[in-house]
Amino acid sequence: MFLVSKIEERFTALVAIVFISASLLSVASCATSGKVRLQKALATSINDNEKQIIEDTISDWFGGIQITVAANVFSEDSSMTIERRANLDSRGLPIEGRHDNPLYSFTLLSNGEQCLLRNDQTDELAELGNVKCYVTPIRTGN
Repeated sequence: MFLVSKIEERFTALVAIVFISASLLSVASCATSGKVRLQKALATSINDNEKQIIEDTISDWFGGIQITVAANVFSEDSSMTIERRANLDSRGLPIEGRHDNPLYSFTLLSNGEQCLLRNDQTDELAELGNVKCYVTPIRTGN
């Protein structure tokens, strides 16, 4: 009788451990599945105010250096690159010949509700307050 009682206690403890483990796994999977996936996006239309928001965001990443982007930035492609302006002589030619200024790339992303700009070098994200965008449709092969 004593042996049967010990076996039942161990079985009950094992069942309890299995249920607790299953509960913890369930909670953990819900927490990770709740994470919103960012997708590449295109701007719906860029007005001067929205363009300024994008320029200011990039400028902040570069320590306040003035940045200028095209009027149609992110309207056809979710990525853009910029490079530092080369030092030019009076004729408009690079002073030291061909420059080796690095390119910096940025990607417009959306979580379905708001637009975010990603600095592709650092993976840092910034919300773009009043910029309107939509998720880029996935392109399939021709």
